[in-house]
Amino acid sequence: MVDSLRSGPIQQAMTRSAPNLLLHKAHSIIMKTSFDCGIALAAILCANMAGNAAQAAENEGGKPSNDWSFMLGGGGMYAPDYEGSNDYKLLPIPIVEVSWRDRARLTTKGGPGILVTPFATDAVKVDLGLRYDMGRKESSNNALKGLGNLDGGAVGVVRLGYEMGPVGLGLEVARDLGGDRDGLVATAEAEYSIRLFGDRTRLNVSPHLTWADDHYMSNSFGITAAQSARSVRRFARYDAGAGFKDVGVAVGVGYAMTDSIQAMSRLGYSRMLGDAADSPLVKQEGSTDQFSAFVGLSYRW
Repeated sequence: MVDSLRSGPIQQAMTRSAPNLLLHKAHSIIMKTSFDCGIALAAILCANMAGNAAQAAENEGGKPSNDWSFMLGGGGMYAPDYEGSNDYKLLPIPIVEVSWRDRARLTTKGGPGILVTPFATDAVKVDLGLRYDMGRKESSNNALKGLGNLDGGAVGVVRLGYEMGPVGLGLEVARDLGGDRDGLVATAEAEYSIRLFGDRTRLNVSPHLTWADDHYMSNSFGITAAQSARSVRRFARYDAGAGFKDVGVAVGVGYAMTDSIQAMSRLGYSRMLGDAADSPLVKQEGSTDQFSAFVGLSYRW
């Protein structure tokens, strides 16, 4: 199925530039009650998963249950330090996933969160979930100084995926439930996947297109009168409205070193569009061309 390492169905962790991706960044504090609820739910789910897995193993004489899948790993991502920036930084990325029957997942892919799959066939899949957006710190770049922080918060997610042979299509709608962005983002994505070298290597090519509403665009790319007065860069007041935010493509390669160990890499490119591209944060201090790169290693059992 169309997977996600960005801010869309496939690339949440890679390109949400910052993105949304695995990514966005892991250095914000919990600020909203909605996220507290999400973390509590994640903790409860983890405890239940671990308890159920242990019980299943005990009932089967210590043998692991096929209902459960676990993945641990890590990697590094090189990406802009804010969405639209031309300054890059290297971020450590944890890879953690606990899955039950492919119907419920606690995962860091696309950002830390919980996903459930209430409906799935061989071709169609529907996911519902809750993840955490890390927000934006004004201290992360001189261009942001004086603009204030964008606190992180919980994000509700609905994903629809359709798979036909090597081609997958996906649509993700993400709505902020907490934090300062307070917006809605929709990402349409396609994926073409082929296996190489005796099926041990998998190559994915994934184009995407992202639309964002007034709240997301205004809070992420707009400059209010108060921010203009405080801005170190003396940005002029700027209103950003709803519209297409970016378009891009990612190329990913996964290599199965063993049945359990996999190496992975991904290169992403996005082009900022519309009011996002015209924002002073992008046009004056950043770049409409956004690149990202990720390499990692994971172990699954």
